[in-house]
Amino acid sequence: MNYYAIGSCKAEDYELESFNLFEAGVVALVELEAESDFDIAFKFYTNSKDERDCIVAKFPHLNFECGEEEARDWDLWWRERQSPVKVSESLWVRPPWVDFSAPNASDVVLSLEAKTAFGTGEHDSTAMAAQLMESADFKGKSVLDIGTGTGILSLFSLKKGASFAVQTEIDPLTIPCLVENFEQNGESQNAILGLLDSFNESTKFDIIICNMIRTEVLPIRKDIERLFSKNGKFILSGQLESEKHFILDWFREAGFTICEEITRDEWWAVRSSWAGKACLAQQR
Repeated sequence: MNYYAIGSCKAEDYELESFNLFEAGVVALVELEAESDFDIAFKFYTNSKDERDCIVAKFPHLNFECGEEEARDWDLWWRERQSPVKVSESLWVRPPWVDFSAPNASDVVLSLEAKTAFGTGEHDSTAMAAQLMESADFKGKSVLDIGTGTGILSLFSLKKGASFAVQTEIDPLTIPCLVENFEQNGESQNAILGLLDSFNESTKFDIIICNMIRTEVLPIRKDIERLFSKNGKFILSGQLESEKHFILDWFREAGFTICEEITRDEWWAVRSSWAGKACLAQQR
């Protein structure tokens, strides 16, 4: 048997309450149809009656009602509810077990499973990076994807005509997932486990893509700068809109020219062109 309890909370409290419930030992959490726009009703499951009753006792303010039902295969239940995601204008991501054909023959459909890596296109920062890639010319270009995760942005660049793409990661747990995703999409991966100092001084890239938060990007900005080829392009996402001034200060100091920027909710992303400090000095 599966043991469950049904409760509710204010909509603005749901994210925190769901986090606390999983921390307490909930196996699965399902959002239900609420009676109003201000409340969220939900149902959680545990593997035993004692676990359920213990959790219910810890959260009396959620007014749980308890019950039980026949056991469910949670992995199968989750898989059956996955569907393709439209990441950007011409990029779709589908789970490997879901058959899907894009509405336009020119669209790119990637088969991806995140597992231990980040990036299936559902997060705003990944979607914004892909959106900025739509207006960039990748044909015949060399690409560096910093902090690649699932490899989604590298794969998109290859499907858009890049001559080759190199991926970097510092988390060894992401590499098996990365290799599998490239195999599923018929591309060869060139993953490097390590930091940007792995590249020698002669290594240059036409386009660098980076979807990382500010505190991860700024410490490696000098390495990023030295890896650009002449007139290289930089696509940066994962930045909070409230913190974009840090990036803009860097761009002014280093000689980047902003080509396009977009904001979505709290996130900001930018596509820029690298001129370099020598060019910047000439302008001054």
